[in-house]
Amino acid sequence: MEVFVIVVLALVACSPSAEANHCPMCNKWTPFFNRDKPTNLGDFELLILHKTENPGQICAAPELVNCRRLTGPPRREIISIAADHGLSCYNFLQPDGQCEDYKCRYCCNYRYPSCPRGYRWTRYYNRDSPTGTGDYETLSLINQENPYARVCTDPIAIDVRVTRTGFDYSTAGEVVCLVPELGFSCVDAQQPDGQCQDYKIRFCCPNNY
Repeated sequence: MEVFVIVVLALVACSPSAEANHCPMCNKWTPFFNRDKPTNLGDFELLILHKTENPGQICAAPELVNCRRLTGPPRREIISIAADHGLSCYNFLQPDGQCEDYKCRYCCNYRYPSCPRGYRWTRYYNRDSPTGTGDYETLSLINQENPYARVCTDPIAIDVRVTRTGFDYSTAGEVVCLVPELGFSCVDAQQPDGQCQDYKIRFCCPNNY
């Protein structure tokens, strides 16, 4: 839900928190993004544009947004801010006709798959790079290439992350296939830009495998 707030001092703005100088606990903030300058209509640090201009760095559905002014003296401004929107500031709404320049970051509380008692995670495997037709981190190929350190044949969960960032695979926003007993695959031709990112995978296996 998009909300309009008047930011006192224009230092920190959080949504959905109503406290201007406090953001709820977050276990993973993205870097701050500053894509726009308030030189025309205003300053527009929009989530959809941040995702487009910084692929793979923001999760699919951020839980919070934290925005701060870059420079300038303390002041009051009318802005629009929401976790699923980002920040909008229109010059014509401001008393002096000029927005501050803002930067925003997003909270992505990644909830990785759990591996229950009696099971354990394997190490991460990254057997493939998306230089051919895609990225294929499949159980059969991993076991074929590691005959003396094979993964169990009946994993109950998998944990797939983007190699470059270490974030959950979902942050890349790509079309992928995940099945615990088969592994992970990403086909270049199915992606909007024709190129998969590089992924790594681990498996949740019985302790005695």
